[in-house]
Amino acid sequence: VCGVLDDFARRREAGRSRADYLEQLKRDLATYYGYNDYLLEALLALLPPSEAVELMEANEQPRPITLRTNTLKARRRELAAALINRGVNLDPIGEWSKVGLVVYDSKVPIGATPEYMAGHYMLQGASSFMPCMALAPQPGETVVDMAAAPGGKTTYLAALMRNTGYIFANEINPQRLRSIVGNLSRMGVTNTAVCNYDGRELGKVLGHNSVDRVLLDAP
Repeated sequence: VCGVLDDFARRREAGRSRADYLEQLKRDLATYYGYNDYLLEALLALLPPSEAVELMEANEQPRPITLRTNTLKARRRELAAALINRGVNLDPIGEWSKVGLVVYDSKVPIGATPEYMAGHYMLQGASSFMPCMALAPQPGETVVDMAAAPGGKTTYLAALMRNTGYIFANEINPQRLRSIVGNLSRMGVTNTAVCNYDGRELGKVLGHNSVDRVLLDAP
């Protein structure tokens, strides 16, 4: 069906419209991938049919394990060498990141190595690096992480700021505060205060126009 839609003028059957083929494609995709009509219509409105199918197929692949070097305590080259010696098969995540590593397989639990326990790295999805990189906090600034748990982005902000300035790691769910505190301690972050407010009230607490940057990467 995608092949016909990509070259509709030459490959369509006589008497069948493009809408007919699109409806057939949506039914097939809903059956195969389990997507609902709303999402399928949105994807097919944004992308050519063949690209939409490629995206859905990519979404079926397991997300690779990625980790972020904590530059407050380690360098990526040295961390990679230490993990390779423990039987971890990994590579730099790509030219776009100076701190990321992608793990292909490991002979040891990647979340329980001595390096992990010492705070040399954070297990963190590569996509979570990008909001921090886009925010680009500078040393000495005052920054708010509005939805901070479990602390992956907060600790990256602290590393980018070289543990200077101030970070307010806010989390509305009190049950998730412990994870932030634990990760801040493990990663050696000393410029961060953890708070528990509704983000809409935080301006009253900190004062309006009192911070330089705000990260809001909401769930």
